[in-house]
Amino acid sequence: MFKEIGLWFGQYAATFGPWGIFLVALGDSAFVPLPQGVDALIIAQAIAAPDTAYLAAALGVVGSLLGSYILFSIARRVGHAMLAKKASSRGIETMRRQVDKYDALVLLLPTMIPLPLPMKIFVMAAGVFEMKVYRFLGVIAFARVVRYFGIAYTARLYGNRTTELIAENLPLGVSVAVVIIALFFAVNHWSTRRVSEG
Repeated sequence: MFKEIGLWFGQYAATFGPWGIFLVALGDSAFVPLPQGVDALIIAQAIAAPDTAYLAAALGVVGSLLGSYILFSIARRVGHAMLAKKASSRGIETMRRQVDKYDALVLLLPTMIPLPLPMKIFVMAAGVFEMKVYRFLGVIAFARVVRYFGIAYTARLYGNRTTELIAENLPLGVSVAVVIIALFFAVNHWSTRRVSEG
């Protein structure tokens, strides 16, 4: 049922151009998941109207930020019950340890890489385990800017071949994202160590 609602909503919102992308990003991040729905709409918008590609990407970032913040805020209040429906007690404890150790960096991988990763679980965990809001939003914003503007640039450059090129080069894209994330973790570890050493 939710999948059908999501597909209908995505098709309806697509008629609004870049602002439809904002609506889909908002809905995808806060309510009904639409895996790669925002990516597909940005590609379509960039091909149909290249001059609006970066506006579409920017609205996708803003919509995703707002939707993620809504879910994060809800999770801060009633998140334990929500999380218990999505993950086992062992899984929840693992997420708690990851958040305690890496803080907002745990959000980078599911937010940046266009794979069907369970981003909402991590967003809920961030709220439940009381992650700092500015760190949460900062990581989401960075990851979404890299992802959506990268897709918009590629679609402007390659047009109808974009989807094919992304599929062909997905392993390379994932590798680059993993390297970026590894650098973030390394800098975080180094800075934490320097702080603890005074």
